[in-house]
Amino acid sequence: MIYPWDFQYGKMEARVRVSPGSGVVSTILLAGPDPADELDWEWVGKDTWTAQSMYFVKGQRVDPKAAFFRTPGNTSEDMAAGFHSYAIELNKDSVKWYIDDLLTRTLPKLDGVPFPSGACRARIGVWDGSQSSGWAGAVDWSKGPFTAEMQWFKFTPYCETLE
Repeated sequence: MIYPWDFQYGKMEARVRVSPGSGVVSTILLAGPDPADELDWEWVGKDTWTAQSMYFVKGQRVDPKAAFFRTPGNTSEDMAAGFHSYAIELNKDSVKWYIDDLLTRTLPKLDGVPFPSGACRARIGVWDGSQSSGWAGAVDWSKGPFTAEMQWFKFTPYCETLE
């Protein structure tokens, strides 16, 4: 799913059950045009107990490593077994990632540090991560179809007063 309108700042929220399966990557992301700024929630199907948050600026990964999270309270829960709410909030001075309405990560805008301010379109989907250097594992297509489910999607654009 691609949200059809561009925005500058806002909060994207979705209630999702991610897809299990080696090589399968479920994702919720905000991205701009190429070379894209990008803000991600990703779940690698071979480990649906862990969510990853990452960001890119002008197509370049700024995070040296993804930040990894479990469900709130760091409980051991398979995120493919049930629905959870995930959100990414982009403001002019920070990016925030949420799981089940609890803040899990904040990226502040700092002087001299690249900041993903051009992530302007919401996307949700499942993709084949086996073609991307093998980090997601190999897909066994005989175990498909691979699907993620979404109960709802909400986008709240933030407007600023022009001076």
